[in-house]
Amino acid sequence: MRRRLMSVAALTLAIIAVSFERPAAEEKAEDAIREALQAYATAWNASDSRTIAGLYTIDADYTGFGSVMTRGRDEISQRYESLFTGAYAGSHLAVAMSSLRFLKPDVALVDGSFDLADIRQSDGSGQAAKGLFVAIMTNEDGQWRFTAFWSKRLQTPQP
Repeated sequence: MRRRLMSVAALTLAIIAVSFERPAAEEKAEDAIREALQAYATAWNASDSRTIAGLYTIDADYTGFGSVMTRGRDEISQRYESLFTGAYAGSHLAVAMSSLRFLKPDVALVDGSFDLADIRQSDGSGQAAKGLFVAIMTNEDGQWRFTAFWSKRLQTPQP
């Protein structure tokens, strides 16, 4: 009887340990994904196209709110470089994650919003924009990277 009770207790403890292990792993992954989003905003604010491109997988897809699809890390770097030497030079980005869903332990669906300030206009003035983004992120060798990123500028109501 004692042996059986010990076996049940050991099994119960093992089940409890396993049930706490997954949420802890997801919590750690969520923190890493939030850090990647912040790194994206920091690199944007520094107009650092190479660092942003490094946050993408080699074969990633990026579609900005200009609806231009860009494929592959090298093209993504070039696309951001053109943004930072054009209307988005000196702009400031803030991102906020709205939801996170793990499709697999190493694949996450992330969506959120962004605020973009100081977009250069043809008359020299700055404009602000708000938008939404959806990203699929994968964990490659302990680093969470964008494998697909899509953003959409929200239309501002006309007065």
